[in-house]
Amino acid sequence: MTIIVFCCLLTSVGAQVARYEVTHEGRKVNTPGSESGPIRIDDTLYYSSLQEVSESGGYIDFGITIMRLFKSHVSENGKLSNGETETFGINHPSRHTGNVAFDLRNGIVYFTRCRMDNGDAYQNEIYFIKSKGGKWSKPQRMGGNVNVRGYNSTHPTVGYLSDSVSILYFVSDRPGGMGGMDIWYVTVSGKDIGMPTNLGTPVNSKYDEITPFYDQTDGVIYFSSDRPGGSGKHDIYSSRGSRNSWRTPSRMPEPINSVEDDLYFTVNCQSPDYKPLDTPHSSGYFTSNRSDSYFIHDTSCCHDIYRWDYVVIDTTPVKSAPSVASIQPAEDTCPCKQARRLLPIRLFFHNDEPNPRCQDTVTSLTYFQTYNSYMFMRQTYRDRQEEIADSTERSMSLAMLESFFGEVQYNSEKFEHFIHLLAQDILNGRHVVLTVGGYASPLHNSAYNVNLSKRRISTIVNQLKEYGGGMIRRVMEQPGSGSLEIRRTPFGSSTAPKDVSSSAKDQLHSVYSVDAARERRIEILGYDYR
Repeated sequence: MTIIVFCCLLTSVGAQVARYEVTHEGRKVNTPGSESGPIRIDDTLYYSSLQEVSESGGYIDFGITIMRLFKSHVSENGKLSNGETETFGINHPSRHTGNVAFDLRNGIVYFTRCRMDNGDAYQNEIYFIKSKGGKWSKPQRMGGNVNVRGYNSTHPTVGYLSDSVSILYFVSDRPGGMGGMDIWYVTVSGKDIGMPTNLGTPVNSKYDEITPFYDQTDGVIYFSSDRPGGSGKHDIYSSRGSRNSWRTPSRMPEPINSVEDDLYFTVNCQSPDYKPLDTPHSSGYFTSNRSDSYFIHDTSCCHDIYRWDYVVIDTTPVKSAPSVASIQPAEDTCPCKQARRLLPIRLFFHNDEPNPRCQDTVTSLTYFQTYNSYMFMRQTYRDRQEEIADSTERSMSLAMLESFFGEVQYNSEKFEHFIHLLAQDILNGRHVVLTVGGYASPLHNSAYNVNLSKRRISTIVNQLKEYGGGMIRRVMEQPGSGSLEIRRTPFGSSTAPKDVSSSAKDQLHSVYSVDAARERRIEILGYDYR
């Protein structure tokens, strides 16, 4: 068993040290073949292993070994039992099975099934099983254009939106991506499956992005990529966000990453009815073919399972306890941490709203008033897309439009949650500074668009004043409460891409296209204290 230790953070308080520790999990689960996709649910580690399959004491004559799902019990001290094949009924006698993902809220297990075409071309597709009455259904192939004939769909992972709709992230090399393997997503609500949408930049690139895992608690997606700037062939990265709104990915430090392939990073999970893990979000697993992994012929052929632990050691000398009055709330317990996870929040508007055709810099409208009228216009936007003559372009535009209005709704829900966190922070006595940017499409001139951006920022100021019958205003009036400052930055149309139409005669593109609609927004960009 190999343990690698790396100090990744030295705090400024005393001598507190935080570090990653990586442990090779040994021969209980690792073999000279390849292991992949480890994920711990409660006290069970599920993973896939590429091994020879035998029946009735003899080997099946397929000429290949088969990837199957295995499981291992995790003891209270973290030790693994010998791996054994799973009991869900998803393993196939002649096809590879792997990349298992759990929708714990809805009792669904997603996985990849891989078949071989013409003896040498792999075709990966995503399947699922569902629990009903304590029994698992038979494996079913995913619908909703998740799988596309002739292309790969694989590496599923599950998250949830604020309305409890499931969101399935997966990897595909289908057309419409940014190059190689990209991460995509669909929403799943019962039998309804949304259109696949590419995560876009900054997560995806012209290189391969694979093996995603979405940590719902922290709102972080982990994935591997062979993009430039890494230390190995595939490095593990993390990015905060949801759907197709993500921050710039950060490369995980050593020893998580190495000079070889590092893949399938996961965080330990627990089901709703299971007793809490000791440290559910400070440990997990990944796979690597680094130098101490087991192998058949060459030292970098095969991947093994490694456990990671994030350990904080406090070496500060013990002192007398401070008075209660001197204790300040820790960053981890403040609403600010949850609020910052929601950023950036993008709130969208119809063209020239609010208060069209004027030079005012303020409005009496709140954001949710403009939002409601905007959402009522969805059919108008659809009708305009139907004017596109080319059927392929028309279908793509309609799909992009549906995805966009889903993004509009999702951000409004984030904003509502954000307001509650903001009020709680102010009630705790914090002096909060919000940075808000205002944007416009290039349909009008620059000066007009700057004023329009100011009007749009004004709607969020009004919303914060009026939300919940003046909740934040009443909070700030209480003795010992904090305050709120809003720093406004009206960008106008200065940041709009040059290919966004500014033609008043071509409203299909300058008003009703998704490209133009994305520019008509305000963004909450920063959440700080003073």
